[in-house]
Amino acid sequence: MQDPYSLIGVRSFINCCGTRTIHGGTLMLPQVREAMMAASRFFVNMDELMAGVGKRLAMLTGAEWGMVASGAAACLCHATAACVTGGDPELMFRLPDTSGMKREVVMPRASRFTYDHAIRSVGVTIVEVDNLREMDVVLDREQVAMVALLGTWEADMTLEAIVDMARPRGVPVLVDAASEHFQSPEPYTSRGANLVAYSGGKYLRGPQPTGLLLGDRDLVEAAWVHAAPHHTLGRAMKIGKEEIMGILAAVEYLLVGRDPRREFEGWIADLETIARHVMRVSGVETEILASDQSDVPRLEIRWDGDRIGLTGLELREQLLCGDPRIMLDDRGATNTSIFILPFSLQPGEADIVGRHIRDALSHAPLPSKEKEREPVDVSGAWEIEIALVRKTARHRVDIEQIAGVLTGTHQTRWLKNALNGSVNGDEIAFTSQHRFEGTHLSYRFEGTVSGDEMRGEVEMGSSGQSAPGPLNQREYGTARWRAVRQ
Repeated sequence: MQDPYSLIGVRSFINCCGTRTIHGGTLMLPQVREAMMAASRFFVNMDELMAGVGKRLAMLTGAEWGMVASGAAACLCHATAACVTGGDPELMFRLPDTSGMKREVVMPRASRFTYDHAIRSVGVTIVEVDNLREMDVVLDREQVAMVALLGTWEADMTLEAIVDMARPRGVPVLVDAASEHFQSPEPYTSRGANLVAYSGGKYLRGPQPTGLLLGDRDLVEAAWVHAAPHHTLGRAMKIGKEEIMGILAAVEYLLVGRDPRREFEGWIADLETIARHVMRVSGVETEILASDQSDVPRLEIRWDGDRIGLTGLELREQLLCGDPRIMLDDRGATNTSIFILPFSLQPGEADIVGRHIRDALSHAPLPSKEKEREPVDVSGAWEIEIALVRKTARHRVDIEQIAGVLTGTHQTRWLKNALNGSVNGDEIAFTSQHRFEGTHLSYRFEGTVSGDEMRGEVEMGSSGQSAPGPLNQREYGTARWRAVRQ
């Protein structure tokens, strides 16, 4: 089959990163593609379709009801709207203006996540709590619309304990399980959650732009009223009949035709194939790792940094520029290691990946230390201009310097936080992270210094509990910057 992306000059790749959205999510099951093709040949009323799908999802999962949305983030948005408005059209028309409505969402502080922006888009304010005592106090407030938490996080505040507090007060509990493996009976609603959201384009291997919202029938139906094709805030998050039938086919296959043991054995075999190749390089060792939080094992490849002068991110970049392109995961990469996730590998690809990593490590240069030069003085206050795509942003940094080590503060338009960096000769680099709600805004400045002026390029991105790693930290692109000492 011809690669369709090559027709427009875009190169596809072998995916060793799992199911990340930025890498295209997952490859759909054959049953999903067939269901979508069949659905594309007929017309159907969307309300009638979702009623039928909701009933079928309830039968398959054990939840009271279900709906399909345009991704797990859309599920969070629709679920929040349901808890705020209860499906009242007059209230939905006013969103995101929540004046006069229940407009607070309670979240454990340690459970904040990057995607809670989808919750806030409805117009609510997130109230953080640190323990069950604080949760108990906050839930007495009249403005509380719901409790939300990340499925992979519970710690000392278990779901059951939160439900026991919220249910008597009539406060629904929403769980974000987007990145988790789907099971039946659905575990979170079985444990008392009112709503739970899953991604359809990850481990379910359904259409990438889909998500499942499962839970109490009245809340799910109120969430559907908020979604397209209805004329509300959720109209922008449209889902098609083809995607709806595609994700239903994925759920049907998962619960009836999928063989978890055989799948796991296949992943292990792929990782062992890669390990056999790379272990032929002197100074390299491997370890297959399993986790209670994931059904998918990982392979860690480690090498002797005194023999192999290649970092994990440099190895990733080298393979991404090769032929065929191979995408390694940036998350967890160190100066002497990298992880391989086998979920998205196709038949025969493990052998290709193993050979290319082996060749890259065996031909890597010997380690060399960067020559340290006398650092120029960059201490003091600097006004920065960042040339963005459509406008100029003005920031300020106050730098303290001890030899080549830099500390200080970085002031953006509204945020002010610590910076850390270095200067070697006239070359400067510094980074900063600025927390905003459930995520962090990241900057990495690199450039050169000339007297009281410096200029270069800045990477801009985000970093959060659900989306860490260097790739996310430059997801908003790069821009040129110029600074003048004050």
